[in-house]
Amino acid sequence: MDFFVTFNQILILFMLLLVGFITRKLNIVDASFSKNLSNFLFNITLPAMIIHGMNHSFSAEILTNGVWLIVISFGILAFSYVVAVLAVKWLKVDNLSRNIYQFGIMFSNFGFMGYPVVEALFGEEGILYVSMFSIPIHFLFNSLGIMVIKRGESNSVKMEPENVINPPFLATIAGLFIFVFSLKIPEPITMSIKMIGSTTTPLSMILSGLILANARPNELFSNYKVYIVSFIRLIFLPVIVLFILKAFHLNLLMIGIPVVITAMPVAANASILAEKYDGNAYLGAQSVFISTLLSVLTIPIIAYFIA
Repeated sequence: MDFFVTFNQILILFMLLLVGFITRKLNIVDASFSKNLSNFLFNITLPAMIIHGMNHSFSAEILTNGVWLIVISFGILAFSYVVAVLAVKWLKVDNLSRNIYQFGIMFSNFGFMGYPVVEALFGEEGILYVSMFSIPIHFLFNSLGIMVIKRGESNSVKMEPENVINPPFLATIAGLFIFVFSLKIPEPITMSIKMIGSTTTPLSMILSGLILANARPNELFSNYKVYIVSFIRLIFLPVIVLFILKAFHLNLLMIGIPVVITAMPVAANASILAEKYDGNAYLGAQSVFISTLLSVLTIPIIAYFIA
């Protein structure tokens, strides 16, 4: 893998985060803007991005590879969940912080950063396969992930219909239906969905910057537990996945996509969902900021060892 191609992609996304940070510091937008923007991203642009990513013609080969990627994805998620539970117990944090750390270890920034990085490394074919790989992530993110953030101070995670039946989850089901049946969507609708979805990446990173701007600079880098979570997210998990998949002698895409997605920083939704459900939005944004900053170096290094 080309180290500098990956480095440039991550650096661009991090600079978008800084745009949000500076915008809020200069009072170009007020504090309520981030709440409204998070709702817009969650309900409109993210579903559009999901549907566009899965709008491909059906083929048996793609389906076979996709099924294996789905199996791998479920395995990684199960392992990440166990690691998250153990890590949070070891860190001994309050319940609201626990929610953010557990979410951050379980879910990488697979959509907002993963898709652009995969496209840069693997091209259009990579986008198709990462859409298949992401199906389990979308499902658990929009069910278990939301419940983890939404439980607040509670020690239990309750299954509620509204946690699962939400716009991103419905978009995942619709996208899978479109792929399996090779449905032809009229071009004006397809282009509109593509254009709306393409705004998700910059807007999500800008939103993280807006939330971060509410904190004092000396507090931003002072939480050592965020660095521990970032190490688990950026290095420990992808390295384990890389070693396991290489042992099976899979092809480049079957190894590269799971490893690259696992190597992404904490999901930007950590701050978006915390803002939406009155959680610790600052810690979520702080985790996104620190892990994204560190990923400028870690992702190119991890990608280099894939081939």
